[in-house]
Amino acid sequence: MSQDAVEFVFMTCRAGAENALKQEVANVEPEWRPSFSRPGFLTFKNTGERPIDDRKLAEQHWTFAYTHGVSIGRLAGDHLADLVRQFWERPEIAAMAASGAAIDLHVWQREPVEDDEDGLGTYVTPLCREVESALRAAAPEQSKLAREMAPHRKAAPRNCRVLDVVVVEPGEWWIGYHTAVKTVERWPGGAIPVRLPSHAVSRAYAKLEEAIQWSSLPLVAGEECVEVGCAPGGASQALLERGLHVIGIDPAEMDPAVLANPNFRHLKMRGADVRRREFRDVKYLTADINVAPTYTLDTVESIVTNTSVNFRGLILTLKFLEWKLADHLPQYLDRIRSWGCKQVRARQLHHNRQEVCVTARM
Repeated sequence: MSQDAVEFVFMTCRAGAENALKQEVANVEPEWRPSFSRPGFLTFKNTGERPIDDRKLAEQHWTFAYTHGVSIGRLAGDHLADLVRQFWERPEIAAMAASGAAIDLHVWQREPVEDDEDGLGTYVTPLCREVESALRAAAPEQSKLAREMAPHRKAAPRNCRVLDVVVVEPGEWWIGYHTAVKTVERWPGGAIPVRLPSHAVSRAYAKLEEAIQWSSLPLVAGEECVEVGCAPGGASQALLERGLHVIGIDPAEMDPAVLANPNFRHLKMRGADVRRREFRDVKYLTADINVAPTYTLDTVESIVTNTSVNFRGLILTLKFLEWKLADHLPQYLDRIRSWGCKQVRARQLHHNRQEVCVTARM
């Protein structure tokens, strides 16, 4: 690759997952070398002969990256107006704006701050909205989509080119672009907006709702779902509010609000002790148990491989009690495929902590 063609990729992730993401990149793209990094934000230099194609890059999936794209570089300044001017004057940005193609704009913060409305972290802060407003106001006239100040957290059009501004520090932006091929790429920072309702009994509600929206599993109201490790009931609430009938399995106590729902049935025992006939009409299984991944997989495998069950899909949370367990993720996914599962996918959701969500279709 010539010196002029050197390209960089940016990725954002949960703070603490940087080494897991670096190892994932090293396994998949060994010619990408780590470059600038901060907690939750990484760039990689492409040192190979194969140039980076924006569209193909957008189609790549990374378990530990919230979002990724082509990195253009860093902007720094003490005044917002100066940073805005630098942004639209960058040759790469100016060329895209002048092309007349539809381009949108995403602005988000490197690390989340507490959102007082729902108690969850948010990456689109008041500062980010101020930056976005200033950038859109200064966008060239021909960039109509980039000039439209969309309502808060409105998704970019699918397959649209998106200009990315990551606010690494208040006076330091890292900029780039990506094509919004997948659902998560349509949202700033790859964060599908999921709110935690005031009546939710735990944050597991938001975690499961994000998993469903990311995976697009076709859950249908009226179908039966079993949740292994359901206490105190936040995830069960999310399923119940989608009209599903839920069998919750957990030796711990459930919240009374969940127990009061006529479509919920609690089996106060461990998953391994449940009679398999209980799963005969169940279509989906979810499991979120605070144990090592092998224990979760042992429990789920004993259920899904039984000849009397006929699941359509799985939503599993694999917890890395130590980050080094993330190195075994490919083996965990192969084990899930061995059960006859198809379209096995893994992602560290924004509502995950030191864990990943795995979904599978049977």
